[in-house]
Amino acid sequence: MEDKVSNLISIGEKVVRRKDEIGVDDIEVYLYEADTFNSRVITNYVTVRSGIDAGAGIRVAIGKKVAFVSVSSLDINRIIETAKLAAKIAKTKEEDPNFTHLPDPMRGYAGHGIFDEGLASLGSEELSGYVSRFVKDTKQISNLRKMDLFLTRANYTYAVVNSRGISIGDYGSVIFVWYEVDLEENGKRGKGMDIYVARKLNEDELFSIMPRAVEMAEEGLKAKKPKEPFRGDAIIDPWIMSSIYWPLAYNVSALNVQEGRSRFIGMIDKQVANPNLTVLDDGTLPEGLATNKSDDEGIPMQKKILIDRGVLKTYLYDTYTAYRENKQSTGNARRRDYKSQPSPSTTNLVFKSTTGKKLEDLIREVDRGVLLRGEAMGSHLINPLKGSMAITCLNALYIEGGEIKHPLHAISMSADYFEFLKNIDTVGSDYKITSAGKIPTIIARNVYFS
Repeated sequence: MEDKVSNLISIGEKVVRRKDEIGVDDIEVYLYEADTFNSRVITNYVTVRSGIDAGAGIRVAIGKKVAFVSVSSLDINRIIETAKLAAKIAKTKEEDPNFTHLPDPMRGYAGHGIFDEGLASLGSEELSGYVSRFVKDTKQISNLRKMDLFLTRANYTYAVVNSRGISIGDYGSVIFVWYEVDLEENGKRGKGMDIYVARKLNEDELFSIMPRAVEMAEEGLKAKKPKEPFRGDAIIDPWIMSSIYWPLAYNVSALNVQEGRSRFIGMIDKQVANPNLTVLDDGTLPEGLATNKSDDEGIPMQKKILIDRGVLKTYLYDTYTAYRENKQSTGNARRRDYKSQPSPSTTNLVFKSTTGKKLEDLIREVDRGVLLRGEAMGSHLINPLKGSMAITCLNALYIEGGEIKHPLHAISMSADYFEFLKNIDTVGSDYKITSAGKIPTIIARNVYFS
């Protein structure tokens, strides 16, 4: 994998050396290559895809005129042709008064995240074997109505090279498995799901998601409707929290703050959450899915306190937003892929525990409430500025007197998002690695259920 990184850096450096020929003041080349395996199973329908996804994103600057173009190739000549096209586009654009220059190098590169050679070396036959095992075991369920399985493994390498001295790259391997099962019995239906995602493969943990999802679905067959709307406490599992964290990420983006579309404008060193809540953004977390040597501009990833005992301590910056305020980037430039420009976003969020208690103990602390788990429907509809939030959970459990009483049919939780942050007073210790970071079970008090 390191040879692949070196090759990408070499390609980038060859392109950057031809900056004058391309006709720009500054140039940045982001190169990416991923060897992916994807399999989707919907009951008896199976698809398998594998192959290489590779390309380069080129950002150029002529004075304060900036342009970005991408190409789905790592061929040097094609990248140079694309860079020349970017130069032509830049000449036609208006100046960006907020642009200073492309990123300058920064010191402090950390090691890359966990790399599992065993995971990276798995071939299509072995990965298909995992899929077959899920399918075979699922089909033993007598009241099965439907199953939905998605498995993907990606080995990726990237490099960032620019004309101001940045030349860095890294690599990694990730496996992601979504498993959902739908059961039917005596006219009743129950659905359960679970997720496995990791940088290091553990087969026991991988296949443990199936019995958990099946148990959840079996509980769903016995679900009851809520008797009436009520206010109570929400115990929120890591997967639900990973679905609803994004308005926080939206509001701490320095770009959204600078453009006047954040509720956290002018809120540095002010209370934005419960005094018990401390949240870190840690781009150096070894097991974190977003961990690399650098962010997507080639700036070292960093660990920083985002919220300290409820007080907002920093916004998240890429170089564009940092230079606007004469600051340094926090190492939070992220891209969706090589076809997109970088913008500031979270890396790995870490919610600091307030207690050593895990789920079973946290349930005992709730007089009346709901355990929200599984999938959060409607999480994408949260309004990050107004704060209106209403999510629906299909696998919730009703809690009364510190005990689980029964499963619930679809139940909605409603709250003002910014009040919700202030009502999170307990953070457990049962962490899971998710796409959001390292997330535990939490308790939010006084939310509305219906």
